[in-house]
Amino acid sequence: MRKTKRISFVILGILLLIAFVRIPNVQGVYVGVQNGDKYEWLLNLHNRNWGTYFSDDLETTLGNLVPLGADNLTRVYNDLSPLPTQPQIIYFFNVTAIGSEQTGQLLSPEDNSTITSTPVNGSAAYELPEAPEFNSYFTDSVDIVNDTPSFLRQTMNLSKIYGVYALMEIRFAPTTINWSTLVSDFLGVMSSQGGWYNNISATAQSNGFLIGIPAWGFQNNSVPINITVAYNSRGVLSYYKFSYGGQMLVEFVLGHYSPQVFQIPYDLMIIGLAAILLVEIIVFVYIRRGGR
Repeated sequence: MRKTKRISFVILGILLLIAFVRIPNVQGVYVGVQNGDKYEWLLNLHNRNWGTYFSDDLETTLGNLVPLGADNLTRVYNDLSPLPTQPQIIYFFNVTAIGSEQTGQLLSPEDNSTITSTPVNGSAAYELPEAPEFNSYFTDSVDIVNDTPSFLRQTMNLSKIYGVYALMEIRFAPTTINWSTLVSDFLGVMSSQGGWYNNISATAQSNGFLIGIPAWGFQNNSVPINITVAYNSRGVLSYYKFSYGGQMLVEFVLGHYSPQVFQIPYDLMIIGLAAILLVEIIVFVYIRRGGR
């Protein structure tokens, strides 16, 4: 009787484990986000630090070297400078579905190369604490490319880092990305373009990279440009900073996000449950044979 009770407790424990374990979606190994995840980013504009940027007319220089159109760096200043309190914008993204992996010309017409990627769909919102009348709520979709070379192409050879609005389009990176390879390939592209691009330096970090341009390295920047980009272990953009002459102009920071729960890898969970089931069978057979 006692043995039967023990088996009942084991089965009950397994059922409780299954109830509380979050089983990851079956998706590409390079996709770190999950359906149901909720993310929040804070956009901070440092209004008082833009004097040298405008006196050097860095807007024109960046527009000539890394044209981003409506997503240029100056736009964030024009949009948010009337709002003095940080963060000026809080951006929300709740993952509602992980799409099927697809292969095609993701970046056409700018880049017609074939890229494999996974779409991440969600409900999104822009909220302005000081100007709630401009809050916006909408659906959004972001593509996660499957490898390091594709990520370099997705960022247009990292040109999107020169405008925070442009980089916000690439909030998710593949978890399998190799930052050293990315930096090496990026510097190779810059070298091939020649001219002012040769003055760009880049350093790989464990979770992203640093970009530096010395004073006068971009024609008329009287002070250095420094950019920091970092992603967390799930491939989520966690930090972006653009500094000019040591003065931070803008930063985009990952705030609260969920779920922040323990997840058992799918394959490990299957192995574990199979092992428990095997033990149950052995115990059951032992009892049927009278404990001999």
